[in-house]
Amino acid sequence: MELSERKKQILKAIIGDYIRTAEPVGSKALTEGHALPFSSATIRNEMSELEEMGFLEKPHTSAGRIPSPQGYRLYVDELMEQPAETPDDAAPLQSILQTKVRELDHLIREAGKLISSLTNYASVAITPAMTQASIRQFEIIAIDKMNFVIVVVTDSGSVKNKMVRTMTDVTKDEAELLTYVLNQTLTGLPLSHITAERFDIVRRAAGLTALLAPVAEYVAELIEELGDQKVFLDGTNKLLRFPEYKDLHKAQALLDYMEDDSRHLLPATRKIDGIQFFIGPENGENPLSDTSAIYAKYDIGKIGQGAIGIVGPTRMDYAKLSAQLSRFAKGLNQLIAETFLDEKDGNP
Repeated sequence: MELSERKKQILKAIIGDYIRTAEPVGSKALTEGHALPFSSATIRNEMSELEEMGFLEKPHTSAGRIPSPQGYRLYVDELMEQPAETPDDAAPLQSILQTKVRELDHLIREAGKLISSLTNYASVAITPAMTQASIRQFEIIAIDKMNFVIVVVTDSGSVKNKMVRTMTDVTKDEAELLTYVLNQTLTGLPLSHITAERFDIVRRAAGLTALLAPVAEYVAELIEELGDQKVFLDGTNKLLRFPEYKDLHKAQALLDYMEDDSRHLLPATRKIDGIQFFIGPENGENPLSDTSAIYAKYDIGKIGQGAIGIVGPTRMDYAKLSAQLSRFAKGLNQLIAETFLDEKDGNP
């Protein structure tokens, strides 16, 4: 049902007051605190109708109303206004994000810690699925004739390594030839293109060295690992400062759910287009159903997109936080471009 402009004005005022005070809002507070051109009786009637329509809820212990998840959804979709951005609004981000970090996972983890510190909310930082990443370089380091360290450098700056043991001796020439063939055959390709057939080319070029099987096994492990999105969670203890979590059992259930497996926060973020809000039950039937999350995407060229966001009670300043998160994501995109990508063509 389409809401009248009067109902929208009243709902917007209620949400604004509730975000600010964390107290249920009554008609008297609206009449005295806002320049609404309606009588107190009209406001009471409209509040009752908004409650019947599902946009407001009435706590048992109060005569006032609070917004429902449906009310917050209408607010972020239609009613909220973005706060004015001051000239130095992004200065803290620009100064803190100057540090050059050569490994993407480390950068995204640190970005999550930073946004939690800036907003005082729990943060979620999600790496992209790296199936379109490629290997930049292979190196095989001999410990002795049967023990080797395989080093793989990806185009996202990640350096991976593993010690392997062969069944029989491998000569220095065999190890050097295999390293050369790997670098000639498998580098520069999306990981998803490194197939069994591609490794068969490596086998024919490098010969039947005992080192080939453990190298192939490790590359397969690496493809699987990089194909999974990593989720970094930070600042969950900051949720305890909100009055919504003064019930310790409720708070503990939420913290346990988030910290037990941070991938619980992943499904809602798989499709991110700009700023997205996930309010209350939109997070699923679990302890997150009483929270809201705001996410912004960041890009890593052809490799894909990740997301960074915050989690807190449904009573949050959506306009201020989404604007702050949007600016942060822009700064993160710029840092990634400067650190990992060729800015001319966006390629790693």
